[in-house]
Amino acid sequence: MKRSLIKITCLTITVLFVIYSLVTTFAYADQLAPYRTGSIEGFITNIGEGRVEIEEYDGTVHALSLDNGATFSIDRRSAVFTDFKIGMEIYASLKGRSISYMESYSTEVTGYIPEGGKIRIGIIKKIDRDQIVLRLSIGKDETYFTSPATIALKNGSTVPLNVLYEGDRVKLFFDEINSNTISRMEIEGDSIKIKDIYRGELVSSDTIGNAITFTGIEVFKNGEWESLSSAKTFKYSSQTPAYMGGYKLSTDKLKHYKGKKAYIAVMDFFGRDQIEKMVIKSQYETVYSDQIEDINWYSEVFELGNHKNITFNDGTIIIKSGRLVDKYSIYSGSDAFFIGDGRGSDMMADVIYVHNEDINNSNIGQDYIYEGRLDEIVSDRVVLKDFAVLDKNEWESFDEDKELYYDNDVTIYDLEAGKQITPKEFYSGDYAVDEDSSYADDYDLKDWYAYVYTDGDRISSIMLQKNRNSLLQQRVTNGTIESIEEHSLVGWKLGVRNAKDWSTRKEQWMAKDVSLSILLSKAMIVKSGKMITPEEMKVGDRLYMVRDDTEAKVVIVK
Repeated sequence: MKRSLIKITCLTITVLFVIYSLVTTFAYADQLAPYRTGSIEGFITNIGEGRVEIEEYDGTVHALSLDNGATFSIDRRSAVFTDFKIGMEIYASLKGRSISYMESYSTEVTGYIPEGGKIRIGIIKKIDRDQIVLRLSIGKDETYFTSPATIALKNGSTVPLNVLYEGDRVKLFFDEINSNTISRMEIEGDSIKIKDIYRGELVSSDTIGNAITFTGIEVFKNGEWESLSSAKTFKYSSQTPAYMGGYKLSTDKLKHYKGKKAYIAVMDFFGRDQIEKMVIKSQYETVYSDQIEDINWYSEVFELGNHKNITFNDGTIIIKSGRLVDKYSIYSGSDAFFIGDGRGSDMMADVIYVHNEDINNSNIGQDYIYEGRLDEIVSDRVVLKDFAVLDKNEWESFDEDKELYYDNDVTIYDLEAGKQITPKEFYSGDYAVDEDSSYADDYDLKDWYAYVYTDGDRISSIMLQKNRNSLLQQRVTNGTIESIEEHSLVGWKLGVRNAKDWSTRKEQWMAKDVSLSILLSKAMIVKSGKMITPEEMKVGDRLYMVRDDTEAKVVIVK
């Protein structure tokens, strides 16, 4: 009995000692794990001069210094330490207690993914309703699906899925490891957009500093090359692709192409110009503006409307919707600028700048623009009479009624009063009357007219005006804001470059060779399905608009 008690006591002490050892070992391992494995993941909680404080996912905080040769990356592009901000989620490699490499992702509101979840980061290659094809950084394509429960975030705010474009860089989150259904999506902001296409003569290449210097820099503007400066240096990342004659070049070999002309697609990366893709000119340049009639994918040749045949390849810089896209994003019917490289009938496309734009970015969207007479208004719906709808860049008129619905989230703008009104003011006002009634006759009341922006049959924004505009005088235009100012006499005014007008007769986009001046005093401005003010627009925004000469009526910020 006594011997058994001694055995039990010894066993108990042993178990307690083992448990204590495990607990203390785990606690100790938690503190030193990053230094043992040589890497750390978590969130930046503080940044100082040459040092950073990182909180691991389990809450452990580490104060780390920077190694003398530390390198940095954001969105898989070269960065500097000052680009990192408090709150960013990071991964870092360590040398002892110093950081030798650190990377992050610029999208705001990145979050901790629970154990068992998964993340995919890449470029959207194709959108087909609820199906998204993602090109991963390793070059592999994977297909994922959205659902009504999928949340999309951009610049920290929730946005509808129809803001997506081919060429967008996204971060996808999944609740289950084996699921292909996206639970949350974070869309990179404006840094994904191509700022400009430049041409210049390569002077030098610094492979250590990841910088290339060009002389005779020109920017492609309104269909022509416009001189900017004698010399300029651009940064690039180790993943920046460079091509010549369809062949990929190693960036450490660029120094051998000194004196050669090159085309570079540049983006604004944290306030500085950075090369996203580069093509070195092989022979002689020719510029076309035409429509692609047919594409032979086997031989990688397309035929233009002028019957000119041009080859294309993986090296061709293709800009569509302001984004860099791959060759499979062009199609028959695409209107574009083409910068050809070759001689005679042997021509290769170095740059393709696609003009095509629509109200919806993809077939996810169901947005429409209506114009019509307000025949009936009640607390939750509107009836338009003798209405028109913008269909494939053209107004199509109907002599019938169209019923549309609205709710408390609608934005309503009274153009005559120059102010927004509430839904209650809308349906209780005199915007739609019985014109044959004595009341309307006594007060000289008439039905008002409206421009209506809808998501399906739901009104997102509506602009009210007393008199109707002539739709025959209006045209559809797209372009990029190059200047914006509030003028003392005419109000807000835009300068728009690289503008294209839709031609109903030719059924294609016609590029303009001059910048446009556009007035906004009588315009409904919409962004991400919501009405905004001119103050919320900025230089570099792409626009799709309905205008009457210099006067805009509907402007969609893309």
